[in-house]
Amino acid sequence: MASRLDGCGTQRAAAFRDSSAMQNGERSREIAHPARLRRVGTARHGASMRTHQASSGFALLLVFSTLVMLSAIALTLAAAVGTEVRVAQDSWNVLQAERLAKSGHEVAAYLESRVLGSTTEDLAGLPVAPVIAGIRYRVTFDAGTTDIVLEGENGKLDVTSAKEDEVAAFFTAWTGDSDRGRQIAAAIADWIDYDDEIRPFGAEAESYLNRGYRPRNGPLGSADLHLIQGITPEVLSPAIINSNESPALRPSLVRFVAALPTGNRVNPNYASATVLQVIPGMTPQLLQSILNIRQHSIFRTQADFHNQTGLPPDSPLLTHLAFDRGNAPAVVTIARLQDSPATWIERRTQNLSPRGPYRKALWLVERHGVPDQR
Repeated sequence: MASRLDGCGTQRAAAFRDSSAMQNGERSREIAHPARLRRVGTARHGASMRTHQASSGFALLLVFSTLVMLSAIALTLAAAVGTEVRVAQDSWNVLQAERLAKSGHEVAAYLESRVLGSTTEDLAGLPVAPVIAGIRYRVTFDAGTTDIVLEGENGKLDVTSAKEDEVAAFFTAWTGDSDRGRQIAAAIADWIDYDDEIRPFGAEAESYLNRGYRPRNGPLGSADLHLIQGITPEVLSPAIINSNESPALRPSLVRFVAALPTGNRVNPNYASATVLQVIPGMTPQLLQSILNIRQHSIFRTQADFHNQTGLPPDSPLLTHLAFDRGNAPAVVTIARLQDSPATWIERRTQNLSPRGPYRKALWLVERHGVPDQR
């Protein structure tokens, strides 16, 4: 009986131990399981953090890219607006300069009543000051200044009256090619003569058959130059030329060839160096002397020219010079705005001999938005 009880106790103790062990195992598993859960939770939290950081970085990059694009658009718009403002301002400045130039002509017309340009001119009480007495004056306006220059077509080469050799010398200097200079001079001579005989290097009717017109066979018209053989757009148009010092702008040919007949005398007060240098008997020393003297004074008479340059009074060169403004006087106005580079030049030429082939050319008006060498 006692041994049976001991066996049962032993079995119960073993069962109790097994039960305790199972409970302890379950408790151990329960204790261990939350740790795994924590690791999984931590892993999930880390992944969530990384996802959040990636999302934040992408959003920041997107915002930055948007700002860059908006900044580029804003800068482009600002540049476009600035360009439009400058263009509008430049257009307005040019318009103002043009109006100043026209006002200068109105003032010049009034000053004729005060004998402008003569030794008895009266400028008292007027906003007009002589720059070079007798030829150049400056009028002061609120918007800027306008220079009034008194000159004439006889400051240009009259190819109708000049000899063929003189015209050839001019175009040789103009083109830099003596053969081409002779060809142009001969073509001009054939254009204005009254026959159809071709001179050496010249061009008569046969040369113009494919152009649909014939030579004028009369005085040169004001728009004839571009019709004559050898006078190409390259010859007529402004060009950049290389000099010994630096490249320079060569103006259009019409600035140097007279549009109206003026004779074979040239006024040295305003003729260009290009025209003066082809006058028979002109030397480089005399040419430079003329250019230097007329920077501050003018030659009023032949005797005055002799006194200022030292040229002998019997020099044949004097027969090619004139000291009045001829039968086609011109007024040039050069308008300049204050605080602006805008310059406008307007030249008005009056024909005082409205007879013959030029009777319809009462006025010639030239306008230039770029300053010339004056």
